[in-house]
Amino acid sequence: MDSPTQLVLGAAVGNAMAGRQVGRRALRWGAICGTLPDLDVFVPLGDPVRDFTYHCSASHSLFVLAAVTPLVVWLILRD
Repeated sequence: MDSPTQLVLGAAVGNAMAGRQVGRRALRWGAICGTLPDLDVFVPLGDPVRDFTYHCSASHSLFVLAAVTPLVVWLILRD
């Protein structure tokens, strides 16, 4: 999925899930959380094949996302 579509999808999901609790900030946080895992493309892994093969491995892992969720919720509620 391309980056603009990922931003819009994240904003829509954020608004659908947290719009009543945090208001319009849910759009911004949804866009951030939808894009954040894809920033692993900026981490060089040595060669183009490894970069392509391991993209979306750790950053999209359920274990990593479950570990980061409390921090993100705290940031959203603090904002």
